Amino acid sequence: MKQLTKGIAAGLGTVALVGGIGAGLAYADTPTDEPTTDPTATSSSTATPVAEPSAKPDHNGFRKRLVRRHLRFVGRALHGEVTLAGEKHRVIAFQRGGVEKVSRTSLTVKSNDGFVDTYMLSEDTKVREKGHDSKVSEIDASDRVLVVATKDGPRLNARRVIVRSD
Repeated sequence: MKQLTKGIAAGLGTVALVGGIGAGLAYADTPTDEPTTDPTATSSSTATPVAEPSAKPDHNGFRKRLVRRHLRFVGRALHGEVTLAGEKHRVIAFQRGGVEKVSRTSLTVKSNDGFVDTYMLSEDTKVREKGHDSKVSEIDASDRVLVVATKDGPRLNARRVIVRSD
């Protein structure tokens, strides 16, 4: 029983991570049941795993506490990437950290663990600060940001830049 609960909690944590990263990326392709044609894919199964809720009641908020614990874990993530399924698979990268350099066309971010990456900016890049739309020109080197980008080969195209107040 504990293993089932842990499995469900881990699945919910993974769903929360993917949902948080992909929330602003509504343009992503919808998943299909067709196997991938990408030769780099290593999955031999074409079945799509499905998470189904348990019919058992929540005992004293136990599941809610597990979900909250996993969400706190996701909230502490510094950087990473996720592959989204669809007709054309997409790789979404994210990074949280301080702005090292910013120009009209690029943004370099350094995370607390020393990881540094540069993101290409375009007219499609959405910038938010204090819950409102902002502009790339308003980002400066003293800001802390969360960047969500699509990965196209070695190139990272910023889709969202959220200027953090922390």
